[in-house]
Amino acid sequence: MKPDEFLNSIYLGDRACKAILLDGWKNEVKIQIDAISRVRGEAWDFYSAEDVVDGFLVFEGVDHISFDPPGNMPNDDFGDIEFLGFEGGRFTVVLDMGFCDEAGTYGSVKTTIRAKAVAIEKPGEEGERIRD
Repeated sequence: MKPDEFLNSIYLGDRACKAILLDGWKNEVKIQIDAISRVRGEAWDFYSAEDVVDGFLVFEGVDHISFDPPGNMPNDDFGDIEFLGFEGGRFTVVLDMGFCDEAGTYGSVKTTIRAKAVAIEKPGEEGERIRD
């Protein structure tokens, strides 16, 4: 499945970012999400048969990641996932992730990632990533 099609098959609408792992040796970015659902029709429609609880959205072959604005750690809800296109064997995507600090201030962090591939990983099943 192409990365844009794969990302369109994921529902993160009321889900939260739990962790972000940057692995420089593997050139991967792993975003842990409290639950990842798949969209298997025109809309999500509360389909839960393929839900991955505490799963990771994994970007492979990453050569760029940035956070805008810098300094705030995403730890809350997901907004849009914007697919920007392909260039040089990689695609670029912007994930809108929320943050809330100890004072209760809420904001948004746009995370831009350039990668070769994307997959879902179940906790404890690192060798069996979901790609379709």
